[in-house]
Amino acid sequence: METKSLGRMAGISIYAIALTSFILFLSTQVGIPVLPHLSAQLGADQAAMAATLSAALMTLVLVQFFSGALADRYGRRAVLVGGAALGGLSSLCCAVVGSWQGLLALRILGGIADAIAFPALLGLTAEISEGRHGTFFGVLRSSQGLSFIVAPAIGGWLSLYGLRMPFVVDAVLSFLACLILYATIRAGPVASVAGRWQQLGELFRQRRVYAFALFGAVDNFAFPILASFLPTKAQSLGFAPWQISLILVGEATAFTAGSLLVGRCSDRWGRRPFVILAQLLVMLSCAGLALSDNLAAMVGWYALFGLGASATFLLSSVMMADIAPPESAATVLGAFDAAIDLVIFAGPVTALALYRVIGRIEPLFIVAALPALAALPVAWWTRETLCLDTACISRGGTCEEPPLVGGYKT
Repeated sequence: METKSLGRMAGISIYAIALTSFILFLSTQVGIPVLPHLSAQLGADQAAMAATLSAALMTLVLVQFFSGALADRYGRRAVLVGGAALGGLSSLCCAVVGSWQGLLALRILGGIADAIAFPALLGLTAEISEGRHGTFFGVLRSSQGLSFIVAPAIGGWLSLYGLRMPFVVDAVLSFLACLILYATIRAGPVASVAGRWQQLGELFRQRRVYAFALFGAVDNFAFPILASFLPTKAQSLGFAPWQISLILVGEATAFTAGSLLVGRCSDRWGRRPFVILAQLLVMLSCAGLALSDNLAAMVGWYALFGLGASATFLLSSVMMADIAPPESAATVLGAFDAAIDLVIFAGPVTALALYRVIGRIEPLFIVAALPALAALPVAWWTRETLCLDTACISRGGTCEEPPLVGGYKT
């Protein structure tokens, strides 16, 4: 009876976290469509406009390396609520700011707020999903994917009522997330900092951690290249804006559905088979996109890419959560997420440099698949992090391996 009660509570918690994740990611994206116009209205030149657009993401990636420790030290619910509230406050100030310099500073503050909140979200998910990391992280990632589908449309619609309106809605959504979290998530234990950094150092000395990072980098390298150059190719083929939108929405929908499906299946059949399959799907879809020249083919191949990308990106975090010390999950997953997010900048820079040399788009899609080619043999030789035998499941669902000095599994 107690097990059923705990399972029901965990189910309620993950959907509360998923709803919060959806709201927070929606709030961070809903203002993007108006930022160029608002920055220009406030006197920003093109360089300042680009800085304003990229400030939140760059701040998030850099600060997230360290901010997860706050959630493990002071409690994940408290830090998550604090991060969401800070994000809401920064967005509210964006609605009244009078200079582009102030807007830039507030975007940086918003990135700090996101960097505080998101590792806590990851840590909370790991905390309540012991033995079912795939299912729970799948729900989390799919909610994030759904927010990326709807946010641009909502932001564009809100801009009809004024360039500041998306930021007002952003603030309201952030404060709503605070209320949901406070009402539905119980405050968890606060971990001691004693010996934590030694334990984390031991964890990150494991070679398989870098294999997991490579799996996440496959999506973070390929997606920015395809997202930048696939619409360009479609436009050069004479596609209408609604047709380009259909291609993009197909990928985002496949990514969202794939996260749910793969996460649940990986808890049943293991992580490794789906990571291997994901690399094959990414390589095949990139080749298909390079060769296709009609709408149906491009929609199909890009949706297939979304399915493969969702699997490799999701399972990189799931496999890391499988081996992370529970009391340091937010610290570990925050730093890990930040590390693979750095690759987001590498893909477009590489593709743009290559495009200037060759002047053709199609080879760039093959370049986008190179990390998947490298990850395929690595995935084949990487040890499974989920055990499926009864004895292992009774230990929490992760594989038993030689212990570290600090007492955690290698």
